[in-house]
Amino acid sequence: MVVAAGDISTFNIQHGYVEGLVRGFRSGFLDDVDYHHLTQCESLEDVKLNLQETDYDQFLADESSGTISPGLIQAGTTNKLVEEFNFLRAQAMEPLGQFLDYITYEYMIDNVILLLKGTLNGRDVNELIGQVLLED
Repeated sequence: MVVAAGDISTFNIQHGYVEGLVRGFRSGFLDDVDYHHLTQCESLEDVKLNLQETDYDQFLADESSGTISPGLIQAGTTNKLVEEFNFLRAQAMEPLGQFLDYITYEYMIDNVILLLKGTLNGRDVNELIGQVLLED
């Protein structure tokens, strides 16, 4: 194992593949045009047709127009996110792997949200850190 984490000469060995995955996942995000088209949809069938042109096409491919529901779309998009996150976590080396584990814990998510909201509202970071939950 290479010890010099963060060293530019070993970055690709330790983190290059994961960085490539993240860049690839980023290219699959819906852009402004995609969102605009989704806001113009009048039926769930229209939503399905618009999502077929994106990375979200697979979970709707086998569904007929009569079986599409908002819950199905929500479940499919959530499952896609979870599968991609789990694959990314499986490829990550430490300390990134540990960080990805932390952000899956509910109390850690609450801590991150607390810190973000507090800093956006101009509160003192040291005061906010004193308020974070260590564990449930």
